[in-house]
Amino acid sequence: MQNSFRDNQGNAKRPDFIIQLPQNRHIIIDAKVSLTAYEQYFNERDPVQQEVHLKAHLDSIRRHVADLSSKDYQNLYQINTPDYLLLFVPIEGALQLAAQIDPKLLADAMERNILLVSNASLMATMRTVAHVWKQEKQNRSVLEIARQSGLLYDKFVGFVEDLRNIGARLDSAQNAYSDAYNKLVNSPKYGDTLVGRAEKLRKLGAKSSKSLPAELVEEEKPVSDDERLEHESE
Repeated sequence: MQNSFRDNQGNAKRPDFIIQLPQNRHIIIDAKVSLTAYEQYFNERDPVQQEVHLKAHLDSIRRHVADLSSKDYQNLYQINTPDYLLLFVPIEGALQLAAQIDPKLLADAMERNILLVSNASLMATMRTVAHVWKQEKQNRSVLEIARQSGLLYDKFVGFVEDLRNIGARLDSAQNAYSDAYNKLVNSPKYGDTLVGRAEKLRKLGAKSSKSLPAELVEEEKPVSDDERLEHESE
């Protein structure tokens, strides 16, 4: 609202309102039009004076259209504005009356890239702007969903790869454990395992304060006496 800018010649420019649009676009609204002559026309009872005030009202609007066009807001480098500027007439009847007595008023203003608007048309424009922002927000949401989905998918691929690596390491650890465990209790020859040799040392009189777990010792033993004799004979 009423931001100050400078043109290429350093002259100050002060538009009344700047409406923000997506993609750094703007709409400028000017609301400085004078309605003094319209008020005088509205309160006048003398038909002759009414005509005088009516002409003054029309001249005032046309003069302000020309003045606004000369400000060349479109070429302010700080503002990225559409080709048309909005000239707001705050009283609906004032604009309708001016357009009624001068049918070329709106067309002439448009030739200068000025759109004359009143309350109803300005509100319609603002609803359009709000809809544009809503669409922009939805588009950004769609793009963000797509971006987040891509990040999630990449993260999931990484997780799957990590999980497969963990599985491979677990398999490797299981194989290493099986190999080590086999050295403890499995051997073609009875007593040739680590458990068997340790138990032989204990039975030969090795001094120890602890004992191997009974299940390991039992697992190292052959199932039957015949198998034990067979292993011992070997």
